[in-house]
Amino acid sequence: MISLLSTYSGLILIAALAAALLFHLSRMLGRQRWVHAAYAAAALGLIYLMGAAAFGWAFAGEGALLWVYLALFILAAVVSARRRLELGAIGLPWLSALIQLGVVTYMFAPESFRKPPVTAALFLYFVFEALVWLRGREDEPATQGDDDDQKRPPLFPPPRRRGVAEVSLAVTAVAIAYLLFVGPRTANVGPDSATAQQHEPQIEEAAATGETAAPAETAASNEAASSGSATGEQPEIAPQVATSEPTAAPAPAAAKDPGVYAARAGDTFKSIARRLYGTADKWRALADANPELKAKKFRAGQLIRLPSAPTP
Repeated sequence: MISLLSTYSGLILIAALAAALLFHLSRMLGRQRWVHAAYAAAALGLIYLMGAAAFGWAFAGEGALLWVYLALFILAAVVSARRRLELGAIGLPWLSALIQLGVVTYMFAPESFRKPPVTAALFLYFVFEALVWLRGREDEPATQGDDDDQKRPPLFPPPRRRGVAEVSLAVTAVAIAYLLFVGPRTANVGPDSATAQQHEPQIEEAAATGETAAPAETAASNEAASSGSATGEQPEIAPQVATSEPTAAPAPAAAKDPGVYAARAGDTFKSIARRLYGTADKWRALADANPELKAKKFRAGQLIRLPSAPTP
């Protein structure tokens, strides 16, 4: 994890977002209640993302947050399109709220959905937006007549306003840029990531079992081979016919019972007959002696009963 993601920085940004959330909630009774409701929803989602990244916050229904914020983003987009058609312009507050809801939805998406070029572009945009809000918003100059000698010349820019609204929007932009830089912890929000987390312990357990089972199987094979060679109970093996099988393949482990043969991995009745009797034509006798074996290929160490007197 990047060193910028610490408990202190996360706590400071959560406190700043909580203050911005309270400001927008206090404005929901005014004329622009809906745009402040959109700002409040974005701030609430950012508080959760910040807590999840810095403190590991999680709750059972967090998988639905992606769909909740996607619905809010679509609703804000519909309102913005309606304003554009009716008023001729979306307006800066609604445009900013729409972008904030969109990027919160983007950060709630699974990691496979978030692309580095898009994340980098959003990061640069919100760094710029934070600087713009910190600089302040320009007040519209009063309309004056053309014959007014006291008209302010264009050399002097209009004054800028830096109020609580501008500071709260700058805080939100800083928090979004911060989360885009360090990466939000949404590993257990996306459905595919949740499945991967569920299977991870099983994969580790299977890997550990495989590591311990291989030496045990080798030791058992060595013990069976040494026991068979000590008692001299190995079945007579006819001279082997040259085949295309690799010469480096390990010899099959001999079973303690002289009438049983331990198969190699991938053996068939025909390959065993060719190895033991010098011809693959004797495979039918092996199949009759092992009617319960239906597999076309056998696993390593699987015991095959040998016919007592194979037909010539």
